[in-house]
Amino acid sequence: MRSWTAVGIVLVLACQPSAADHEELGDRWYASGAYRDALAEFQLGLKVHAEDPDLEAKLGAAALHVGDYGTAVDAYIALGDRDRSRASEAADGLERTARAALAASDHSDAARGLAGLHALAPTRPLGRFARLAALDAAERGDTAAAMALLPAAAAAAGDPRIADSLLYVYGMVAVRARACSTAVPVFEGVIRRQREPAVGDGAREGLGLCALVEGQRLLAAGKPTEAEDWFRRATAPGAPAAVVRGAFLGLGDVKLAQGDVAGALESYQQALAGGTPGDTLTQRAQEKINALGKADAPSPAQPPQP
Repeated sequence: MRSWTAVGIVLVLACQPSAADHEELGDRWYASGAYRDALAEFQLGLKVHAEDPDLEAKLGAAALHVGDYGTAVDAYIALGDRDRSRASEAADGLERTARAALAASDHSDAARGLAGLHALAPTRPLGRFARLAALDAAERGDTAAAMALLPAAAAAAGDPRIADSLLYVYGMVAVRARACSTAVPVFEGVIRRQREPAVGDGAREGLGLCALVEGQRLLAAGKPTEAEDWFRRATAPGAPAAVVRGAFLGLGDVKLAQGDVAGALESYQQALAGGTPGDTLTQRAQEKINALGKADAPSPAQPPQP
């Protein structure tokens, strides 16, 4: 019985198509213009042999023909990663895919394609397509794609004012990613160049927000002295009112950590300025003020012992 079972298993395995069989079938379908059937065969081939760069290249081409831009992007990125000697071929495929995706208003896959292209060929000019895809990625909250594309889009911009506008967006995306070491010099450069007043004002707001984020990070890491410098930067002119109030809340926590109760109370009271009853910052500041009041209150008299 065992020998017959073993023979059956061997026969079943022998009848299963190999990656080469799927590739050959896919090539036939592709040559006849049946791109969707070719796509299915190339995908089956990759299930059998998952790291075949030839299959990845063919899968990308078939996917591009049928408008499956997400699959095409994945295939060309995999091609470039698995065979660095074919990085230029993969970059060409990603550029074709990104252009087609943008034409079809598939901005998500266009952004992914351009980000992959920039990773494989950093010196290749991306032109106006990078700007469109970068701004779309930023709007959708795709931080990784936006941060990969925005510097290239700014470099390709012919107008210095547009370049600074794109750099401002880059800085704000970096703030969202809590990458203040990237955002701060970007904002400072935009402010220094003064090419566009509205963008400069936005950069000042971004700089204040980033200072607040960095101060909060350092305070949470147990570094109140370093945090204090950042919180004070967040109170500079041009910072949004909510950022300034948040910075004073942080300064109160710094003072409290340093044992300066009076300084902490003064900072918490400044955090109340400009707030409205019930807003989050007002509630937090009032809670901290109340807690300090209770800490300073004399202990109730103990009842006499019988």
